[in-house]
Amino acid sequence: MDLFTAIQERKSVRAYLDKPVSRVLIEKVFTCAGSAPSAINLQPWEFVATHGEEKDRLVRRLKAAHRERRVSCGPGTESPLPQKYTERGRRALTVMEPAVGRLNIAFNRFIEEGSCSFYGAPVAVIVTIDRLFPAIRYLDVGLSVAYLMLAAHAEGLATCPIGLILEYAEDISATLNISEDKRILLGISMGYEDPASPANQFHTDREELAEILTWYE
Repeated sequence: MDLFTAIQERKSVRAYLDKPVSRVLIEKVFTCAGSAPSAINLQPWEFVATHGEEKDRLVRRLKAAHRERRVSCGPGTESPLPQKYTERGRRALTVMEPAVGRLNIAFNRFIEEGSCSFYGAPVAVIVTIDRLFPAIRYLDVGLSVAYLMLAAHAEGLATCPIGLILEYAEDISATLNISEDKRILLGISMGYEDPASPANQFHTDREELAEILTWYE
């Protein structure tokens, strides 16, 4: 698969087949993630991948934490979003909610509980960075995550970045023995897409080029 096809085809998948992913394939995808560029070649990204009983143990801990604290999904901003951003979110919900509704589950519950269970994916990935790095280095980690998700798609794997579980970072660290020196930045589900699930039968739009690019000539 060429790069442009991978970019155009890749989407966030929220329902997975009960099919294991080989360690060889997982390591191949992470090797690609490690090829991303970074400032001064610091390569500040670190990943924790878990599956099987260890993943299930993490999911149980996250579900318990969610039942206790009930964190909702949101943009995480202190001020209200400008209209152009709220409109983008509204358009996404317009296509997402009817699809999820076919699962007979409330949309917010699907997103929140799905996030805590990595949407049933066989592989759960935790993205971390050493706390000594400033926030600007998160950009380097973002580049590596993009490489990871595109490489996964090219190899027939589906992914979904998950931010809600950051509210339960202490639980994740305790379950996976992640050092206090590491900051958890993101979760990622990984596995084989279930194409029959309504949760995967929609596509969110993207802005036209003129909306995101400014020219000075």
